[in-house]
Amino acid sequence: MDIKESPQYLEIQERLAAAIRAVIQTQIETKEPPETLLTLERLVEEGFKEKEALGLIGQAVSREVAELIAGNGELNLERYRVALEALPQPFAEPRTKEEDL
Repeated sequence: MDIKESPQYLEIQERLAAAIRAVIQTQIETKEPPETLLTLERLVEEGFKEKEALGLIGQAVSREVAELIAGNGELNLERYRVALEALPQPFAEPRTKEEDL
């Protein structure tokens, strides 16, 4: 059995996803950093569904968590803000509302 199909792996993945969703929700509710809510609003305005936009923000959070786990110092808020500003890149192509019509 592939490790990615094991119940333990799937449970860990779901726990990580839930933790990332909780981080994003807290950032949106507290507006700290304000760029998280601004990024969500911008991505929705650009034509992403809210769930898609939250997933993209989750990628930025995940990248920052990976840097912490790798031992690359403390949370780098400036790097996180830059990543939010760059979204949807590098995880998705930019879109416009006209594409959904």
